[in-house]
Amino acid sequence: MSLRFVVLAGLVALVAGCAVAAGGAPRMTVSDYYAFCSALPTPGACLSDPICLRYGKELSSPPADLTGCLAMCRETYNALYVDNLMNGCADTLERAWDLCDQFCRRHDKP
Repeated sequence: MSLRFVVLAGLVALVAGCAVAAGGAPRMTVSDYYAFCSALPTPGACLSDPICLRYGKELSSPPADLTGCLAMCRETYNALYVDNLMNGCADTLERAWDLCDQFCRRHDKP
């Protein structure tokens, strides 16, 4: 596990804890999704843009209901799984899928 991933996970946990204390997580937009998903490339690292942009495209017009939105996240994950398992992007894909789940649960909040 890379240090950058550990630091990012710690920051997400801190922000999530603050949001819950303030009455729940705020609404998530597609721009928010991309900002959380995208990572600066480093030598030999996975390029997050192809994965994050694909999810962003799907999330730009998500299904209206939570079940449909979560199913769309799973279908996108399944479609990208094999290629990204073989190219070293499995962690990025997992993060993108998790963020998609969060988007679905938060996108229609006031």
